[in-house]
Amino acid sequence: MAQIKKSGDLRQFLADSIMAVKNGHMDLHKAREITKLAAQINESFYSEIKIAKTAKELGQAAVGMGELKIGNID
Repeated sequence: MAQIKKSGDLRQFLADSIMAVKNGHMDLHKAREITKLAAQINESFYSEIKIAKTAKELGQAAVGMGELKIGNID
């Protein structure tokens, strides 16, 4: 897989990593690090969904996934 651009790509990468560990092609240390990084990405997804839901509840427009501004960027 060249790049992970969609949530399905991430799931496939993680599934491939699980199989690589199972087949002995990836060591457990590397798999643990991948798991930690994937968890951070999933937290980011969850945060964006919560922010979009809150914006909608307040009658505001929600930005698209991956478009949320960080900091004071105009």
